[in-house]
Amino acid sequence: MSLLLVDGYNIINCWPEFSDLRSENMDIARIELAEMLEEFVPLIWQKIIIVYDAYQIKGKAVSFDTGKGVEVVYTAEGKTADAFIERLVVNLIENGEEVEVASSDNLEQHIVLWKGARRVTARELRERLDECRAALRKSYLRPPPKSVLDERLPDKVKTILEKWRRL
Repeated sequence: MSLLLVDGYNIINCWPEFSDLRSENMDIARIELAEMLEEFVPLIWQKIIIVYDAYQIKGKAVSFDTGKGVEVVYTAEGKTADAFIERLVVNLIENGEEVEVASSDNLEQHIVLWKGARRVTARELRERLDECRAALRKSYLRPPPKSVLDERLPDKVKTILEKWRRL
């Protein structure tokens, strides 16, 4: 099963479409990111886990599923998203999962590569999603192939069928 682990705040801080939301309402930015990624769950990954730092907030880790293949995790008190992702990568790789980690944090990229996952920068993730959208758009805009039986039949068969039709 192919999984994508996303360092949520790292992606939000790197993508230009979140520049206004970052300063206005981070809750909406987090929701927007989850909604953006939901449409790619069946197409590119079987599951996406978005991890956010909550290390300054008291309490245990909180996790909820959007119901569309995206899980959102807020780390526990004193834990960073990077540490959570690294630990999760080890567990998933040991279980034979195929894991990609989306983060532009250079140190995080090296650590997840060393632990057996693939890394995707914020820019590369955005490009991959744009390419997937473009491919989908192109396939929907393509006219259906002509499959008129008349065009594929030899003239001799057409003549015989026309005689039968007129009987």
